[in-house]
Amino acid sequence: MTEPKELKLYNQPESSDWKCYMFGNRPGSQGIIYFPAKGQVPNRFVKFMMKVCFDCLWVKEGNQ
Repeated sequence: MTEPKELKLYNQPESSDWKCYMFGNRPGSQGIIYFPAKGQVPNRFVKFMMKVCFDCLWVKEGNQ
């Protein structure tokens, strides 16, 4: 008889209100979307450079 394997549960961090549509992707189309964890959203400069260099679009959902 084999030993039962240990079950490990993963606690997923809470998502922030921001979404990043990456590499030319836009809302309504299929592509890569990044959901940062709450408290891990980059600052304005990083968001701007991601837009300029990689055509990423940052959108805040919910209360605007």
